Amino acid sequence: METNFGFNSGIDTADLITKLVALQRRPINLVQTKKAFDDLRLKAFKDLQSELTAFQGVVGKLNTQSQFLVREGTFVNTNPGDVNPVAGLEVTSQAVASQYALDVTQIAKETKTASQGFATSSTVVGSGTLTLTIDGVATNITLDASNNTVEGIRDAINNAGLNVRASLLNDGDPANPIRLLVSGTETGLDNAVSVSIKDGGGVDLATFTETQGAQNALFTLDGVSISKAGNTVTDVIEGATLNLLSAGQGTLSISTDQTAIKENIQSFADGYNKVISFINEQLKFDLDSDTEGTLFGNFTLLNIQTNLRSTVTGPVDGASGTFSFLSQIGIRTAADGTLTVNDTELENAIAADIDSVVQLFTGTGQASQAGVAFVAATGATEGGTYDLRVLGGVPQLSVSGQNLYTDAVGSGNFYTGAEGTAAEGLSFRIDSLVDGDYGTLTFEPGVAESINRLIEQHVGTGGGNPLEAEIDTLTDTLKDFDNQIIDLEGRLEIFEENLRREFVALEGLLAQLDSQRQAFTSAMAGLDNLFTGR
Repeated sequence: METNFGFNSGIDTADLITKLVALQRRPINLVQTKKAFDDLRLKAFKDLQSELTAFQGVVGKLNTQSQFLVREGTFVNTNPGDVNPVAGLEVTSQAVASQYALDVTQIAKETKTASQGFATSSTVVGSGTLTLTIDGVATNITLDASNNTVEGIRDAINNAGLNVRASLLNDGDPANPIRLLVSGTETGLDNAVSVSIKDGGGVDLATFTETQGAQNALFTLDGVSISKAGNTVTDVIEGATLNLLSAGQGTLSISTDQTAIKENIQSFADGYNKVISFINEQLKFDLDSDTEGTLFGNFTLLNIQTNLRSTVTGPVDGASGTFSFLSQIGIRTAADGTLTVNDTELENAIAADIDSVVQLFTGTGQASQAGVAFVAATGATEGGTYDLRVLGGVPQLSVSGQNLYTDAVGSGNFYTGAEGTAAEGLSFRIDSLVDGDYGTLTFEPGVAESINRLIEQHVGTGGGNPLEAEIDTLTDTLKDFDNQIIDLEGRLEIFEENLRREFVALEGLLAQLDSQRQAFTSAMAGLDNLFTGR
């Protein structure tokens, strides 16, 4: 029910109530201001998570030798005028930069055979036995009314589960144009295929002519004669796959793809700069305008900034080559903490000592004793030195000086540090399993791997990392603010209702007093008239 305030009192009670409610709303406004600020902080931390995750993807292309060291393989014909595609070469980082003289005599081929002609695909060839012989091993398939047509034999061959395939060909002959083609699916002499179809008495129901014989690939590599069953050769050049295409001669070259490496390093610098610029914006303080970044003074952010900067500016532990600082290969830090890349200096460094450049980013590993070799490490391997011994025929590792040995996992001559230990993922080769001490293994992560680990500490899925803690705390705080606002809004609503009720009561009281005043005035007027009338 709408009430007409101020009729009796003459006071603008609606405006007065509005002002009193606004005054009472100040605590709510204060909470809302705090909530808005923490909303910005929460968004900033989530944006930082995204920036670090994106940068980690870039770092992942540089933190291991297999990712960082980009090799390329090429083939060039001996005769420049010969455009015959003799071979292709696919390489990994394990391939050693080198050149090989290649002479391909013949490529590997599969068996191909063709039958006599038949009138149609539904022509009955006859009942009997289809024999497929592959590398001297015969497989018999019974032919009867269900499968003894030309197309039925084709399907029987294709459904046999052997390394052969069958198809039909129309050669245009006016009387018998349909021929059954049977070929092996694998190349090489060991996969030679023969086909026969005979009736119960051993008489041929069809004849097959070999149109292409199975043969091995024959080639020489630096004068060494090699025979392979297939044209894709993976076990001749370490870290490389040789694809033979045709007979011919030329030179195979494996080289470092400097352009790809430079592009990856530039991507690293760009990704780093994006993260650092974001952090700088959050931590800034402008004296002139007395304004500050959303996360100004935040310890977690300061810690990330400090660790990132020290990683790219400090010496790389374990680097044993020409370079031990990124600045030595043309990567320097600007005044704002971002990186600049001098393309010429980087190119010269890669050309001078690519292995040392690789060490700066991917890290180093080495064994102190002959007969032991460092193989690899993973993101779980802690940097440092490990004592190696063999006890009971089993290699064991311990953080150097701690004398707390744990069995390594593996067999033969290759072993890896056990899961859950500091040496987890540390792979090594050991030539002898005779009990005794075998020196030390040392691993130091490079710049890219160190940054990868730093990011993992802050955005990893394991939980409990500093950024998650900040986000969780702010999320809980914002929930508390929401609850406070709901509670205060409820109280304010009650306050306003009570205030309106009191003003209504005041107006009622004033109306009653006014009525009494009017009655009293009327009574006094009556008395006055009474006396005046005398």
